[in-house]
Amino acid sequence: MVNQFLNKPNYVRIYGHRGARGEIVENSIEGFEHTFALGIKAIEFDVLISKDKIPVLFHDFHLTPSMTQDEAGNWLKDPKLKIFEKSYDELSKYNIVSFNPESKYGKRFKQQKSVKSLKIPKLSELFELASKSNNKDVFLNLEIKSTPVRNGLTPSPGDTVSLILKNINEHKLEDRIIISSFDWRILIELKKQNSKILRGFLTLQQDLSTKTKTIFEDSPWMEKKFPSQDLFLLPKIIKSQEGHVWSAFYRDVTKQDIDLAHKLGLAVNVWTVNRENDILRMIEYGVDGIITDYPKKAQDLCVAKNISWF
Repeated sequence: MVNQFLNKPNYVRIYGHRGARGEIVENSIEGFEHTFALGIKAIEFDVLISKDKIPVLFHDFHLTPSMTQDEAGNWLKDPKLKIFEKSYDELSKYNIVSFNPESKYGKRFKQQKSVKSLKIPKLSELFELASKSNNKDVFLNLEIKSTPVRNGLTPSPGDTVSLILKNINEHKLEDRIIISSFDWRILIELKKQNSKILRGFLTLQQDLSTKTKTIFEDSPWMEKKFPSQDLFLLPKIIKSQEGHVWSAFYRDVTKQDIDLAHKLGLAVNVWTVNRENDILRMIEYGVDGIITDYPKKAQDLCVAKNISWF
């Protein structure tokens, strides 16, 4: 079967990262509406599970103090409030807003538009938006947040996948979605429960300030053990797991990596690419998808450089 994500040269799919994090409140319904209004037809977003087993849109396992306020409009002080330990009714009492300007994120995303009184959305709310007649051509990249190295933050991989698949089936979105995760246990479980859903294998091969790498010898993130020499040939490992897309940190990939992935029938999406030079370099390498906080910037750049995008 030909991988539908594989693109021809000088052609790229633009994904709005968490909607359009650099432009408007991330993982919010208003943010996704904003992204669709730009003409961007692909979005990436994050899903966690509440205490009462409702899939919700949020990136961090804990309520993020830099973007969350209580009912009185005060910035949260406690960084340890777990999404998984709160019911949806409890979560809905918090407001998600533009980043606190005094926080690290606030200083990084100074131009992000703030919208008052936004709530953490249910996954079903986004699916309802994507099901509207004017959004029938929108494609969804759903990242399941999960970790093999910490307990008590999510249900089991099996229960997590089952809850999310229920939402997908109810909205008949099986053909317009890819599920990705850094925790490959999720993707293996997904294949067991529904082999028709496309699977994207997220990878990080270098330490970052906010994340630690997931690809290394005996990594629990990879679920299975692979020979150390194979870690330099990630596309081969992902192909052996019957993956469809390699979703890599953009600084980790080379032109040779992209060529190998394509030779094996894998598409390559790269995250999170925000600078113009990096966007152009990734397109020159031949990646199939650009995940970016600034989809409008990527869109304008493609137009200026006569690069076809969708």
